[in-house]
Amino acid sequence: MFRLIRLPIMFGAAFVLGVFSERNAALDKCLDAGGAMKSGVCRGVSE
Repeated sequence: MFRLIRLPIMFGAAFVLGVFSERNAALDKCLDAGGAMKSGVCRGVSE
């Protein structure tokens, strides 16, 4: 029974960690390009 409860918790934790990881990677790319992140959107970078 515990395995049925643990599985969704582990998937949820992996999903949340993945989201934070991707947000951090997007922030790094934005800052490297000379922009600034505002509300999750990179601003101030012209391609």
